Amino acid sequence: MSRAIGSKYVVETSPQAEEYLAAVEDVIGSDEVQGLKYFEHHHSTTRFQHCLNVSYYSFLLCRKLGFDAKQAARAGLLHDLYHSSPKCTKEHLKNHPRIALENARESFEISDLEADVILKHMWPIRKGRPSYPESYVVMFTDKYIALIEACMCIKDLRRHSAKKRI
Repeated sequence: MSRAIGSKYVVETSPQAEEYLAAVEDVIGSDEVQGLKYFEHHHSTTRFQHCLNVSYYSFLLCRKLGFDAKQAARAGLLHDLYHSSPKCTKEHLKNHPRIALENARESFEISDLEADVILKHMWPIRKGRPSYPESYVVMFTDKYIALIEACMCIKDLRRHSAKKRI
């Protein structure tokens, strides 16, 4: 696996690793989720790493807040479950949660809470306010992680640009 973005821990060796990995064991090793390693995401990481980041931090936050950390972690891993590299358009932003949910349902048993998390993680861009507190946690975590990934991309671009000037 790998280090969660911004964390000093590798997920497998973090203090919460055993509990987190038990929560996602039926999902994380699947071909569908592992296949996300082959798709770039936010220009700085893979879709698998992005989903792992969202899943892990959502798990930690929900655990601390007394919410259902297991379902948040599972849904966090599945929230961007699509195997293509579409252009980032408004249509893609609106439609990919529905595609991810369809893909998740094809391969896994998905609870109503997990479906809500996956389908509504792009609110308010996509209509339909989240119905569960876990959905809000994953939604905000996803936006936070996306911001960090975008900053990493900008940092890499600046570093590359500086090397060109030398």
